Amino acid sequence: HRDLCRKKMSADLRRERQRSKLNVEQLTNVFDGGEDVTNKRRMMVDVVKSDPVFDISRRHFMSREEALVNAAKRSMGFVKHMRKMDLVPESLKGRFLMLALNDELPVNLQHVMFIPTLESQGTDEQRKKWLPLALNYKILGAYAQTELGHGTFIRGLETTATYDPNTEEFVMNSPTLTAIKWWPGA
Repeated sequence: HRDLCRKKMSADLRRERQRSKLNVEQLTNVFDGGEDVTNKRRMMVDVVKSDPVFDISRRHFMSREEALVNAAKRSMGFVKHMRKMDLVPESLKGRFLMLALNDELPVNLQHVMFIPTLESQGTDEQRKKWLPLALNYKILGAYAQTELGHGTFIRGLETTATYDPNTEEFVMNSPTLTAIKWWPGA
């Protein structure tokens, strides 16, 4: 990204920056909270830049289905790197990895809705069972309240979820176009 910016920079701006006495690296370290923190942030940026699954250059040219599949792949890439580096989202490197992605991922709901709900509304027994699984991405929470034709009008939702004891799964049925989950997250 920095190289691309340098190529597009106007000659006047380049000349003014070269005349500046400002130590950009030192200022960057101040903004980041220290040289060590800057290095950790840059390490996470390099992780994202080196993994093709995080390339979002085609994002604006994808169909809705392609965008959803791509978001799921990026989410799994995020989880893979979190596990590989033994990070938690609340850690400094975990936050830097999320920021380096420069994109909202469906898996973000895991940390902002699902885990907090388990923590605040689960019984001690439920927290003991489910939190370790959620924190290690062994289970993922999902949120699909809104439908294209109904927004947040819960009583108007058309989708049903029926438990199938043979497969031990829920069978989802969105019977009409207006029942599509337009803003899903997992």
